[in-house]
Amino acid sequence: MRAAGTDDDRFGRELRRLREQAGLTQLQLATRLGYSHTYVSKLESGARVPRIAFAGGADELLGAGGSLVTLATNARARRQQENETVGVPLPRPPVQSEAVYPQPVRRFRLPAYGVICPLHGTDGCTVATAADGLAGLVGGELQSTGTDAVHVLAATLVAAIEADLQGRGGQFLAPLEQTLRATVALVPKVPEPIAMAMLRLAALYADRAAWLRVDRGQRALGMAWLHRGVEWASASRDYAAACSTLSSMSSLALLERDGGTAVAYAQAAAAVSGSRRWIAVQAGLGEFRGYALLGDQREVARLSGEVLRVAERLGDGDRVEAPWLFDAEGATYIASHLAGAMRDLAEATGDRASAIRAVTFAESALANLPAGMPSSRLMLTLRLADSHACGGAMDAAVDLARPVVSAARAAGSVLVDNELDRLRLRLGSHREDLRG
Repeated sequence: MRAAGTDDDRFGRELRRLREQAGLTQLQLATRLGYSHTYVSKLESGARVPRIAFAGGADELLGAGGSLVTLATNARARRQQENETVGVPLPRPPVQSEAVYPQPVRRFRLPAYGVICPLHGTDGCTVATAADGLAGLVGGELQSTGTDAVHVLAATLVAAIEADLQGRGGQFLAPLEQTLRATVALVPKVPEPIAMAMLRLAALYADRAAWLRVDRGQRALGMAWLHRGVEWASASRDYAAACSTLSSMSSLALLERDGGTAVAYAQAAAAVSGSRRWIAVQAGLGEFRGYALLGDQREVARLSGEVLRVAERLGDGDRVEAPWLFDAEGATYIASHLAGAMRDLAEATGDRASAIRAVTFAESALANLPAGMPSSRLMLTLRLADSHACGGAMDAAVDLARPVVSAARAAGSVLVDNELDRLRLRLGSHREDLRG
């Protein structure tokens, strides 16, 4: 038996009050939010712990002003502290003797690398990392849990993204996850605007932690973080973060060679917001990659053409939220996806023309690749080699891959490993030639 007046009960009573005030039945509310009538009934009776995603949707629909999200977060935090078998615990950070953060202090002007200040938008906030490695936050105590804390969290995330692009992301996994767990624990303790800002950053941290886990070969833990990221992004109504996280889930499905699931996650990403062109591009890339694995030439042609047309019409607002789709980096990013799709389509259908197109796109991606992205260069070189091999040009594939094989094995990147494994498998008896 639970004691009366728990956070679960308070959430249920407030949900019932707001629902009745809006003139909705339990069934009507459940239908509008995409849940079952039984789930809403159990929430109102205090028999279930509310999901943050549900609370966020109900908060917006019923005009609760953040009260439902706060009550739901409190309820989940209390259950986690009591070690009850309710809900899903967060992944535990890997053991690391020392938290590694940028030293000395790094300063960034937001937006940077797609990170926007969750409190001030595109006002141009200058943020700085903490020289002590956020020891206060990781320990659960902060001298400030207001704007300064949000800015430090944003700066640390930008530093982690920058390090990952430079091939140094692995050192951030333990401190990144420690910071993420501490941030989520702080949410029920801070005022609503700060709580929403922290949830938005938590969604982005979860996406970053997911890929660092995937690079360690821990894809299940990566997917666990991504699921939480979608939940936090939805609760804080951060549509950009929700799209990015669902797109990452689509990418993980591609790594597993599951085209149908990749398409489903990409379509979910596209449905997040119909008003942002960059979301149509980002989701479209994952969708046509999934259809390529399924061997659907018609859908690949339709979607890839649509993506290219929309990409040409991206504007300044899109650049703020998705800078990786612009300039040389954007040309590389899109061409890389096209190369992967054409290679997969050629493999699925035996169409040599698709393999030739894959070679062209991979060469374009490499030609536009900005400096300072060593893992991306290795991945694209191997994808180019594999595209040649897919078209039957085994000698060209070996000549391209041989100089980078040693570096690829040492890169510690799941995307690089995936390309190398696929190339070696396709080369068959020729793979011994890679030893040089």
